[in-house]
Amino acid sequence: MSAWETTFDVWLGAPRGGVWHAAWRRFRRHRAAVVSAIVIAVLAVVAIGADGLAPYDPAAQFLEAPAEAPLDPLAQRDTGKYEAPSMEHLLGTDQLARDIFSRTLHGLRISLAAALFAVIVVTILGVSIGAAAASGPGWLDGLLMRTTDVAYAFPDLLLVILLRAALGDAILGRSSILGVSSSVLLLFFAISITAWPTMARLVRAQFLVLRGMEFTTAAESLGASRWRLATRHWLPGAAAPIIVEGTFLVPRAIFAEATVSFIGIGVSAPAPSLGTLIADHFGFVTVQWTALAVPIVVLAVLFLAFQFCGDGLRQALDPRTRRD
Repeated sequence: MSAWETTFDVWLGAPRGGVWHAAWRRFRRHRAAVVSAIVIAVLAVVAIGADGLAPYDPAAQFLEAPAEAPLDPLAQRDTGKYEAPSMEHLLGTDQLARDIFSRTLHGLRISLAAALFAVIVVTILGVSIGAAAASGPGWLDGLLMRTTDVAYAFPDLLLVILLRAALGDAILGRSSILGVSSSVLLLFFAISITAWPTMARLVRAQFLVLRGMEFTTAAESLGASRWRLATRHWLPGAAAPIIVEGTFLVPRAIFAEATVSFIGIGVSAPAPSLGTLIADHFGFVTVQWTALAVPIVVLAVLFLAFQFCGDGLRQALDPRTRRD
C-alpha cells in the first residue's frame, strides 16, 4: 500500500481489514470516481472561496462612457458590454457589462449550496419517515407509505413551481436570513421537499430486509426495543444505500435549481446561479458565446462528476457488486 493510501485510511478512521477500509479500497480502483471526487473537492473549495477568488463583485457593471457624444443617436457606443476574454476580464463580460468569471464562481456556490441543503433535508426527512414506517405499527406504515406514494406521484418540477410561487420571496416578511436571501432559501426548501419520497422508500425497504434477519430476532429475544433496533442495528446496516442515494441526489438537485432558475422563478436577480446565468445569456450566444458556454460547461462537469462518484460509491458499498 502506498503512503497516500495509508494517509487516507488514517483520515477515514478505517481499520485495516474493516468494512469501510474494504469499501475505500474498492472505491479507489474506480478511476473515474476518484477523479470525479477530486474535481468535486476542487469545485467545492472554489465555491467556498468565491468571495476571495472572484476579482470583482458579481453585480458590478463595468460601463464605459463614450469618448465624445456621437452625432448619430443610432451609432455604436463603447459601453463595456460583451467584451471578449482579456487579462482584465478572464471570461469577458455579459450583456450588462458584468464580469462573467466572477458571476460564475458565485453561481457555482449557490448551486452547490442548493444541492447540499437538499441532501441534508431529504436525508433527515426521508430516513425519519422510512424508519418510522418500517419500525412502527401497521397502521402507521400504511399511512406514511400512502402519503409517500402521493408525494412521489406528483410531478417534481410542477411542485417546485407551485411552492416557489406560493412562498414568494420573503420569509416572515424578511428579505434575508443570516445574510442569505430569502428567495434562495425558499428555492432550496422547494427543491428539497420534492425529493424525500425516494429516500423514504429506500430506507423502509432496507429496514424491512434487516428486520427479517436472524440478528433482529436474537436482539428482540434479549428484550431490545424497536427504537434500539432501528437506531443501533438497522440504521448502520442501511448506511451504505443512504450514502449512495444522497450522492445521486446532488446532481438532481443541481439540475432542478438550474431548471427552475432558467424559467425565471428561481434565484432572484442580481444573485447569480448556474441556471440564471444560462437563462440570462441564452439570447446573446451569437454576441458573446463564452457567457453561455462557461455556466453550461460548469453545470455539465458537476453533473458528470457526481454521477461518476455516485457510481463508484455504489460499486464500493453494494455487496452485489463486490468482487473481492
